[in-house]
Amino acid sequence: MIITRRSDYAIRICRALKDGKIHNVREICEHEDIPKAFAYKIIREMEINGFVKSERGNQGGYYLCRDLNDLTLFDLVSITEDHLSIVHCMNEPCGRDTDDLPCKVHKEMERIQDIMITELKRKSIASIIG
Repeated sequence: MIITRRSDYAIRICRALKDGKIHNVREICEHEDIPKAFAYKIIREMEINGFVKSERGNQGGYYLCRDLNDLTLFDLVSITEDHLSIVHCMNEPCGRDTDDLPCKVHKEMERIQDIMITELKRKSIASIIG
């Protein structure tokens, strides 16, 4: 897995919405330096996954519907990245990893991935963005 701009922008969106108020996409993008095209896609993913809600109308926009103290980097990365694997072979059975002859490379990558996931779950978004 490579943590991309999508995850970075999701964190920035959380930071823009941390005050609990409704903000439109233009405000979010200006405040957090996010391209509008990216913002709409990421906010939509966040809405589908229950992180934000939208209000329609003239004064409409988006607001957080989850407490940032209960949200981790792992939660955001899980919805913004296609795979949580550090290498491709972690997404499917490794042909070199058998009961008779375990693949040492696969096992090491698995160990590193477990550490990364543990670290992504360690802190809340609130503690990171203040």
